[in-house]
Amino acid sequence: TNTIIIFIHLISAAIAVGSLVFAVLLYLPRMENPKASENLDENSVSYKALDILAPTVFSSVLILIGTGIYFLLENYSAQVGLKPGYYNLFGVKMIFVIAAFFLSGYQTFTLRGRIANLDLSPEKRELVPTTLGTMKKTSHINLALIMAAVFLGIWLARY
Repeated sequence: TNTIIIFIHLISAAIAVGSLVFAVLLYLPRMENPKASENLDENSVSYKALDILAPTVFSSVLILIGTGIYFLLENYSAQVGLKPGYYNLFGVKMIFVIAAFFLSGYQTFTLRGRIANLDLSPEKRELVPTTLGTMKKTSHINLALIMAAVFLGIWLARY
């Protein structure tokens, strides 16, 4: 079962990092038109990309947390002989993971909700440019947090 859990954990990390890198660093800067940034609506590239990206990252982070906890509970007896400093790095990694969890939850449930269903509530159209800007900023921060957690996870695999 350890191999399957580690595989799911790694695939989830790859999906989270890969989707953030693709959407935020590669796709959006190329596809956005700077002249049309004032007229963003539900048909804009930014709206569609961030609408799909937010729940993808949140579910990936949720799977990362679940598989990580399951792996720790399954292998608790093997953690006795770890090198000094392991739990210090692990604590720092957990700070990054918790921050990424709450930030992706905020982006998925709060920011997306502000501009959801624009056809049913057209008064939300004024919020679209500022909310999409906030979503881009939080996506950049979330990418940094998840990358730091992945780096620390790779570093901890040495112990």
